[in-house]
Amino acid sequence: MTELKTCKDFCKHLSDYLEGEIGERECRLIRAHLEQCPPCALAFRSLRTTVDLCCKGVTDAMPQDVKNRLRKFLRDHCCKELEK
Repeated sequence: MTELKTCKDFCKHLSDYLEGEIGERECRLIRAHLEQCPPCALAFRSLRTTVDLCCKGVTDAMPQDVKNRLRKFLRDHCCKELEK
């Protein structure tokens, strides 16, 4: 695994971390980053929630207004942080 120097580097490995497919050293680096970076911690929690919901087989459709607000939030907050 490459070094985790930026939020963008970190986000590339979120799924692997969530699925337990990385080594202990990398896990420590990711946990440390999560503790120090609120935007990445939010992205991780969102990913984990999404995976949990998918595993549970949620079949209810998301209301359109919720989809619109979620997209706006992700564009306004998360994308800007990843560009740093």
